[in-house]
Amino acid sequence: MNERMKKIFGLARLFVVIMGIIGTIVIAVYQFDNRNIKMTLVTDEGNQHIFLSNDFIADGQFETFLFEDVNEIKLKKIRFYGNWESILLKELNFGGIATYVSTVDGGTMNWEEDGIVFTGDGKVSFVMDTLFVEMVQELSASFLQERIVMIGLVIAIAAMAVIICNGIQEKCMADNRDNHGPISEMSRFFRDIRHYWQYMVFSARADLKAEVADSYLNRLWWLLEPFFNMLVYVIVFGQVMGSSVENYATFVFSALLMWNFFNKIVGYSVKLVRSNKDIVTKVYIPKFIILMSNMILNFMKLLFSMIVLIVMMILFRVHIGINIFWFFPAYIVMMMLAFGAGMIFLHFGVYVDDLSYAVGILLNMLMFLSGIFYDVMTTLPEPLNGIMICLNPAAMFVDTMRQALLNNVAANLPVLGMWFLIGAVMCYIGVHIVYKNENSYVKVV
Repeated sequence: MNERMKKIFGLARLFVVIMGIIGTIVIAVYQFDNRNIKMTLVTDEGNQHIFLSNDFIADGQFETFLFEDVNEIKLKKIRFYGNWESILLKELNFGGIATYVSTVDGGTMNWEEDGIVFTGDGKVSFVMDTLFVEMVQELSASFLQERIVMIGLVIAIAAMAVIICNGIQEKCMADNRDNHGPISEMSRFFRDIRHYWQYMVFSARADLKAEVADSYLNRLWWLLEPFFNMLVYVIVFGQVMGSSVENYATFVFSALLMWNFFNKIVGYSVKLVRSNKDIVTKVYIPKFIILMSNMILNFMKLLFSMIVLIVMMILFRVHIGINIFWFFPAYIVMMMLAFGAGMIFLHFGVYVDDLSYAVGILLNMLMFLSGIFYDVMTTLPEPLNGIMICLNPAAMFVDTMRQALLNNVAANLPVLGMWFLIGAVMCYIGVHIVYKNENSYVKVV
């Protein structure tokens, strides 16, 4: 009976994998209709939205911009969104806008430090050239970001379906239950968290005190370290990016806080078992407890450093709106990805000593590819910018956090959902691998 059940569940898993592959191929090759486009014009008077249907875009009769009952308007940016309004397709700053302007009807166009001022008599009207029309038509015809997100969702859902199938198999075959099935492992995982919670907090607090035990400035170093790092990056990169990014110091500092947390967790995980050899070889403790303790430690330091960020936002008068709450989902997904990746690297770091060097190089590359010091969407060329936001989780959660915090914009929500599911799968895979192999770590170290 058990053999028959194993074959049935094996076929079910194979069916899920095949359907995932078919779904991925269909999404990759299917000819979707052209996008509708929403243009958001960022002006001193607020944001103005223009909706263009795909049929209207195909006709190309949208090159004239008309503002009634005004004598002048300062245009700072034009943002382009598709069917998923939280995913930015393209952004033109005022310098890019000027290159597309053909004529100004009955008025003038003047440059200022933070925008272009269009003037008129009772109304402002200007006409964009054919290159602008073609650019919008190309945006409408492309479906790249949507394809990437849908493929990522299909892969994540297929992986979760396989895990659920394994859980059902474990439940149905109760007489031969696998100790490393999803149900038993997840039950054990949450049971271990409850059992070792006090240890995690106590260990994190003890490590925090030890870090500053012999220091004159004590906890002030947790403020000073990211602050002076930010100053260096602002001085170096600000010469290139500072003029095109508003509140550049806050722009960089907010991203550095997030990146430093992710970087420290993943970097620490590779040598976690070897660095804690005395604990691992003398008493049993679930290895993820040590990783979570380190996450709590760095989270406490992060909260302390947030004081500087709040002060900077007040000093630079950053507008706070309802969309700031998307700051929290961005951090949650980042922590899930850090934990999932950390658990996987924890396992392989036991057996491959050189992995720490490889991960260090990878994290260093990832830092410069994730828009910590620049805006991915406006700095990188198309379609690399859209691909980077969708496929680079660090770029995604940094951009999502920064848009919510500094611009009051809910950004990248479908991408955030995709990486949430992928992060959940990674967390399970990491926990499964470590639980299954942790008894052999003592022999290796």
